[in-house]
Amino acid sequence: MNAIPALSKVDFKNIQRDSMMLFLLAYPIILGALLRWLIPFVTEGLADVFDLTPYHLLFTAFFGLLIIPMLTGYLAGFLLLDERDQNTLTALMVTPLPIQTYALYRVIAPVIISIVGVLIVIPFIGVAVVSPEKLLPLAVAAGLLSPIFALLLSSLAKNKVQGIAVMKGMGILTLGPFVAWWVPEPWQWLLGIFPTFWPVKAYWLAAAGEPFLWATAVGVVYTLALLAVLFNRFQENLYS
Repeated sequence: MNAIPALSKVDFKNIQRDSMMLFLLAYPIILGALLRWLIPFVTEGLADVFDLTPYHLLFTAFFGLLIIPMLTGYLAGFLLLDERDQNTLTALMVTPLPIQTYALYRVIAPVIISIVGVLIVIPFIGVAVVSPEKLLPLAVAAGLLSPIFALLLSSLAKNKVQGIAVMKGMGILTLGPFVAWWVPEPWQWLLGIFPTFWPVKAYWLAAAGEPFLWATAVGVVYTLALLAVLFNRFQENLYS
């Protein structure tokens, strides 16, 4: 267990040295503060010509529930690319730290950060917020997406320069729930191929007072299945 604080300390130092990673770390807080002010301001400003209120749920679920795990995943992915560039992974092979412990840390850390971030930012936005007992399972389902973004980024990019391009391309994963807002049921469910769809859809159901735990569970199972594939590949790459 002493390895976890040591790894966290190294991560923090690496983040401090990189302005882009610092921005990724601070962006959810900035976004939450901006939306807390911007959504009511724009809604009031457009009240005479367009009612923005029905779209509050879309904004909160998309930016509060989805963007935080995505950015946390990108941050973790860039840390992995940093370690690859610095040959840190090679050095770990000759230390007492079990490689499985390192791999699990790389998966679990962004999940925990994402869950905490969602639980803080969504209530802070203050618009279309579900109750705490509903938000907790939704935050867990969303948080599990974070290592998927991290492992995809680190596997598709060879260095941080390529990582920036890959990060932009991975934005397509967020299209599922956004497009789903405009697609009526039952066709909407076809977008469940995107793992990002399920926690956002579950949030919509929870906000509407409809059963949502089944959609949350489907999302968790689907995400864990994808994560298992990516995690196994990640472990194999550590030994290669």
